[in-house]
Amino acid sequence: MKTTILILLAACAAPSVRAQSGPQNNDLPPFLTVQGRGEVRVANTRAVIQLGFDAAGQEEAGVREDVTRRSQAVTGALKEQQVEGLQTTAVSIRPEFSHEPLVPGKRPLPPKITGYFGQVAINFRAPVEDAGRIISSMMGLGANSVSGMSTEPSDEERRKAENEALAAAAKDAEAQARNLLAALNLDWTGIRAIDATGQSGGPVPMPRMQAMMAEAAAPPPELDIQGGETVISREVTMQVTFGPR
Repeated sequence: MKTTILILLAACAAPSVRAQSGPQNNDLPPFLTVQGRGEVRVANTRAVIQLGFDAAGQEEAGVREDVTRRSQAVTGALKEQQVEGLQTTAVSIRPEFSHEPLVPGKRPLPPKITGYFGQVAINFRAPVEDAGRIISSMMGLGANSVSGMSTEPSDEERRKAENEALAAAAKDAEAQARNLLAALNLDWTGIRAIDATGQSGGPVPMPRMQAMMAEAAAPPPELDIQGGETVISREVTMQVTFGPR
C-alpha cells in the first residue's frame, strides 16, 4: 500500500512519467514509463533548388521554342557542373484567353485565344557554398525565376546527428527514471521495454524567390545563400521496473 501511494504522487508531479503496476493475478514487478528527448543541431550543407523558365507570346511554337532553348542551355551547364539529382519537374504550355463582354439578349461569344504561356521547371541539389554562384550563372543563361529552395544536411551528417540525438534521448530517459526512483526511495531493477521510433527534423525552407529577371548583357550579381541549420530530434520511451529498497 505504501508503494502504491508513492507511485501515484510521482505520476501527478511529472506528466511525462507514468507509473503502473502489473496485473494482480501474476508476479510481474511494477514499472514506470518515462520519455526522453535528445536534440542535435547540424549545419545545412546542401541546397535544394528549383529554377523556372517562363515565356509568353502570340504563337505556341515560338513560346515552346523559347522555354526549350533556355532550359536546355541551363540543363547542359548544370550537367557540366555535376550537380546532384538534376530533374525536370514541370512542363506546361497553355493558351491564354480573353472574354468578350456579355450583351443582354445576345448569345455569349466564345473566348478568344490571345496568346500562349509556357513554363519549364527543374530541380537539383548543390553545396550551399556554391548555390549563389550557380543560381546567378544559370539566370544569366536563361532561367528567369527561382521558384523554390530549401537547405538540408548531407545524408551522412543527418545519420550521424540522428545517432547522437538517439543516444541523448536514451540517457535523458534513464536519468529521469533514476532521479524519480531515488526521490521515492525505490530501487531500479531493470528495463521492461524501449521504444525509439519518435523522431523529427526536415529540410529548412528558404524565402520564396520570384526574381523573374529579364535577360541582360551583364551577368546578374552573385546571390549570397546562407544554409542555416537543422535540429534533429529523437524520442525514447522507456519502461523501467522497480522495487522497494
